[in-house]
Amino acid sequence: MLHANPSSNPNPWLLRLLTFLLAGMVTASAAFWVLHWPAGTHGSLNPVATAPDVTIDSGKVASLLGANPAAEKAPVANTSSAYKLVGVIAEGGIGHQGARGSALISVEGALAKPFRVGDEVADGLVLQSVHARSAVLGRVGQTGGVALELPLLPGMSGQP
Repeated sequence: MLHANPSSNPNPWLLRLLTFLLAGMVTASAAFWVLHWPAGTHGSLNPVATAPDVTIDSGKVASLLGANPAAEKAPVANTSSAYKLVGVIAEGGIGHQGARGSALISVEGALAKPFRVGDEVADGLVLQSVHARSAVLGRVGQTGGVALELPLLPGMSGQP
């Protein structure tokens, strides 16, 4: 028969205590590394590029649309010729034509400035509507007024 030697068997409570301490150290080590884990993208993020503030130079836009500042400085004789249509951006579909948009208008020979429908152009005249090649100026609350047409470019005929 085999006899167990009590001195050769370790104490079971001692094994449990050592196992518990080892498990605690493994858990503490894992917690340490998880909390100090490199964030990878933390330090390598590129700053977000913000769009620069853009200022629009009306004079340059007017010249791109065909305005000639030297020719526009001539004195103007009557009211209808005091306003010169230089460019238009007509917005809206069928049934809403002219209700929205903007026009580049020269007032009394000055450099052309952009106006939206409803903006006052000069002396109580507002931009009432904008169409493909024309714009209408008039008093607030009144229909009709001064109709401005874009000049034809060289090589263009007067018919669509």
